[in-house]
Amino acid sequence: MTLDRPAILGLVFGVAIGAIYIALQRWDLRQKNRVAQPRGMLALVPGAVGRLIFAALAWGLTLWFTDANKYWLTGSLLVSYGVLFLWQLKQMIFPRK
Repeated sequence: MTLDRPAILGLVFGVAIGAIYIALQRWDLRQKNRVAQPRGMLALVPGAVGRLIFAALAWGLTLWFTDANKYWLTGSLLVSYGVLFLWQLKQMIFPRK
């Protein structure tokens, strides 16, 4: 397995899409936490759906219009999002005092 141009493109785009996705998620959560009265779980649905559409479109457009390797792209997207998601989950479970 070599890191040729398609593999590197897949890694770069996957990490970029994952990082943008988690940044949007963190920004949305910060905005929701500023609201004095939470409106329940339904208030989170439009933002979550928008982020999922963004991720799916970015992933699809990257596959269609570049020669990025689909396995490297998908793997790096999952790893970059997964690492940041687990870090965020750790902060939610064990908040700083």
